[in-house]
Amino acid sequence: MTFSRMRRAAVGAAALSVVTGMATLTGSVAAQAAPATPGVTAHQVTIGATVPLTGIAATGYSEVAKAANAVFSWVNHHGGVNGRRINYIIKDDCYGTPGFGCTGNPNTVQLTKELIQTPVFATVGSLGTPTQAPVRSLLASAGVPQLFVNSGSEEWNAPKKYPGLFGWQTSYAVESKIIGTYLKAHYKGQKICFLGQNDDFGGGGLLGLRDVGINPTDVVMYSPAGLVTGGAGYFTPFIQKFQSDGCTLVYLDTIPQATDAALGNAEALSYKPQWAISSVGADPITVGLAFAGKPDPEVGAISFSYLPASTAPSQWRSWMRKILMADKTDFPNFTSTTPMDGNMAYGIGWGVAFVETLKAAGRTFTRASFLHTLLTTTLQTPALVPLKYSATNHQGLTGGYIVKVSSPTSTTVLDHTVYTTGPTKGSKLVATKLLSTKVPAWLIN
Repeated sequence: MTFSRMRRAAVGAAALSVVTGMATLTGSVAAQAAPATPGVTAHQVTIGATVPLTGIAATGYSEVAKAANAVFSWVNHHGGVNGRRINYIIKDDCYGTPGFGCTGNPNTVQLTKELIQTPVFATVGSLGTPTQAPVRSLLASAGVPQLFVNSGSEEWNAPKKYPGLFGWQTSYAVESKIIGTYLKAHYKGQKICFLGQNDDFGGGGLLGLRDVGINPTDVVMYSPAGLVTGGAGYFTPFIQKFQSDGCTLVYLDTIPQATDAALGNAEALSYKPQWAISSVGADPITVGLAFAGKPDPEVGAISFSYLPASTAPSQWRSWMRKILMADKTDFPNFTSTTPMDGNMAYGIGWGVAFVETLKAAGRTFTRASFLHTLLTTTLQTPALVPLKYSATNHQGLTGGYIVKVSSPTSTTVLDHTVYTTGPTKGSKLVATKLLSTKVPAWLIN
């Protein structure tokens, strides 16, 4: 764990009424009493998520939903949103893969049914393409919005079929197009190999590279289940082939544990290519845990970010540190000197998006009117580009910039140009200046 969405009120309203199974978005809908909305009472909004608290993807990713909960705890402590507290139920689905220390229930469908029965107002921040794709129809048929899925799959941008489904991060394909554009300009003539996860993560990343004219010499798609059963040795033949084929640059679309396996195998083989790593598996603090006490082979790797680099000045980063320090339940040991990793920043990002939408929706809202607000509001989040959904863009963020892993705990900006693109496949990249945003005053106080 890979992060511009908006408009057309009349069209969006009609579509949203289908997914909620409720009334159309008219004056009568807006006037419905909020307590009649599932998961909403006079003093509380209940939401939920399925995430890997244990298992193959837990390292780093287990922090994401907890960081969002730090946002919710912060606003709850300061009076809630429009007079309501946020109750966030987090269920451990182990990334849908048993083993590797999994102590939760790897049946995401069953856990999602439990959330629906609770009931929750929406699922918010559930993680993973292989776990969230199977529950789309289930949530849609129950009228439960599926918000800010933690995955860069383009599966989430299907507003006609799933009008209540929204991603958050920049898509895998767009991310790799931006990285690929940088590689073409600065690593011309390099022989490139590609290692990606065997789902939309790796598939989207490979598509983005090919869209900008990069055709890797070798393409290998790994399976998370294979990593669970085979350990780091599962990756050995992949890295051996890259080395024997003379690849001088290796592109990874990998979760952190898979990044560790690739880097570790390369170290054992004395193979030192230039690494380019998707933001999903590049967080230096998370990856560096596997190399504690020895040189970190990730240092120098090229990556991408839709959030400010850890060394970049940002009002948001100061505020994020403040709310993590205040959350003694989820982050009891976080202090003023604790490194803040990318997973924490990621969770805070979409946590802010939820509370911003909830505030804009007003005191009286339904699922339909909430989604209408989401489609018609520009949200202030820590991201580098505005968060704007639309009738054609449920994907989320549409760009970011190139960063380098500069130490085992930090990233620096390699190219301050922020690239964005349209929501449809084939849209061209557009270079723009950094659009900085400030923390809304109501979140500071």
